[in-house]
Parts: sequence; C-alpha cells; structure tokens
Amino acid sequence: MARFIRRRAIAIPAAIVVVGAVIGAVAVWSLASQHLGAPGAGHVQTPTPAISTSVLSRNDQGPTSLRLAAPYATPDSPLRVMASGFRNGEPLGVTIDDAQGHVYEHLTLQADASGGLRETSLGLPAQLGAGTYRVIVVGSTSHHRASATFQMENIPPTVTLDTYTATPGQVIGFAGSGFIPGELVTVSLGASSAPLFRTTVTAGGALTGHLKIPEITAGTYTLTLLGSISRMPASVGFNVQRFMPWVVLDRYTLAPGQRIGFIAHGFAPGEQVLVYLNSDHGTPLVRLQADTAGQIVMQDTWSPGGASGNNVLTFVGQWSKASTTVDFTVQETAQ
Repeated sequence: MARFIRRRAIAIPAAIVVVGAVIGAVAVWSLASQHLGAPGAGHVQTPTPAISTSVLSRNDQGPTSLRLAAPYATPDSPLRVMASGFRNGEPLGVTIDDAQGHVYEHLTLQADASGGLRETSLGLPAQLGAGTYRVIVVGSTSHHRASATFQMENIPPTVTLDTYTATPGQVIGFAGSGFIPGELVTVSLGASSAPLFRTTVTAGGALTGHLKIPEITAGTYTLTLLGSISRMPASVGFNVQRFMPWVVLDRYTLAPGQRIGFIAHGFAPGEQVLVYLNSDHGTPLVRLQADTAGQIVMQDTWSPGGASGNNVLTFVGQWSKASTTVDFTVQETAQ
C-alpha cells in the first residue's frame, strides 16, 4: 500500500515578503550603478562633451577693439592707435591697406600684460596718397582681429591775411583752410617767438581770427599756423614795420598868445605820448594818449606857453619809443 505523506502548508507572513522585495531591488540598483561607473550613490554621470577651441582662454580679455586717437593723418603726423582684447603678451600683426585691399605696411607689435596696446604711434608709409585707409590688427596666437579706418590728408593747408605788413601792437585778421576738422591750431610769428594765438578748426577744416602783433624788432618774419594733429604748417611772409610817427600842425606861425592844434599819426595803438618844447626829455609840456589807431588829435586850444621865435615840439611814444619833431614860429610883439 502506498504511503502517503501529509505535508503541512507553512504560512509566510506578508512583512517578510515586502522586506525581501526591497532587498532585491537594492541589489539590482547596486549592480546597475557599478556597471555605469557612478561616482556617488544615487547619481549617474553623463559623459562630458569636448570643449571647443574657439572658447576664450583665461588670458583673453573679452571682445577685441582698435581705436584711433584721431581719424585723420598726414605725412607729418603719425597714426596713434590703441587696442584691447588680445592675449597676454602675444605678437600682434599690424597691416595698413586701402579700399582695394592693397597692403602698404606690415609690422609686428607686442600686446602688453592686459592683452592690449597702450597709445602707440605708427609711422605711415611715404607712398600713401590722400584717401581712406584701414588699420588691421591680428593676434598671432588668439587669431583675434580688430580694424579701424582713417582718412589720409596730404595737401598742405593755406592761410591768408587781411594785411601783410603792420607795426607792433596792431591787430590783423587771418583765415586758414585745409586743416583737420576739430584740431587745435597754434599761430606764431617767427621761429623763436611764443605762440600768439590758439584756435579750434571748424568741421569744414577752416578757421578765422585776429591777432595782435607783439613788440618785436622791425623786419621780415614768417607767420605760421600749425595743426596739433596734422602737424602740417601753413606759412606766409609778414613784415613788421618800425614806428614812424609824424605830426601836422594847423598853423606853423603864431601871433603872441595864439593857440594851435595838431594831428599826430603813426604811434602805437593806445600808448602814452609825451610832448616836449625845445627838448626831448625832462618835464613834458603835455601828456597825450594815442587812440586804437595810434593817432592823436588836438584842437587849436593848446598854447605853447611863453615861447617866442623859432621852436621845436618833440613827440615821444612811451611804448614804441618812436619820436618825431615839428617846428613852429611865434612872432615877436610889434613895437
């Protein structure tokens, strides 16, 4: 007879089943983490893409720029440039070309520790004619590029005067053209004299003004206008005359007690003039003032005092040191 073995069913609590499921899940997660090479529990690392070589390095200083101290140049004035945004100390290739791309100059400069150029003067090629040109700066390692345009002026400016001869103290007018717009122009007379006048050029490159002739020795001089940017002078010959005053009396023969008048010309504008009777020094007979044209007018209310016979009036300018004389006669009293 076959024997039957009765097996009793064993009940497994629900809590034990839950714990088992959790342990299994942790084991699966752990294996997956090891397989993916995670650096830390609970985080899966995503592969990092390669950094592009076009990204700026730590030595780069941001966008490149090229600035000109002035957008104009002349054969006598260097082009002054400033740059930034290149790499620390890298060589900088500098070229100058025209609108057609023809290169006139190529040289190498060095960027400073900040990746830039402080104001640097570039001598311009002698063959540059009037026109528009471009300066290009390229970093040799960064390959950064910046450019700027400038206008080349090679026609000398001109100047005209309202008179080409004058005496010291006289005011004359002048007009110039052909300068760089906005530049400061210095006016001087003679190579060794201090500047007489400074003025700013208009947007059209012109200027006008007035200047006072200084107290200098009579002779021929050069009047020069020099632009601060163009450095191209405009010059014209100018003659400084010595003072040569003269006097005209309204009468040259006087009766006793009669008064006279006169007109004097040729003294320095506004200067004091001393008048002496029969002398050129000592106590003056009268002190007079020349007007802005160097002229003196005395009505016939002036008495020569107790003079008689032939007499001499001497006029001496105190600023010009110029002098002139005039004779007159006082008739004797009839007996």
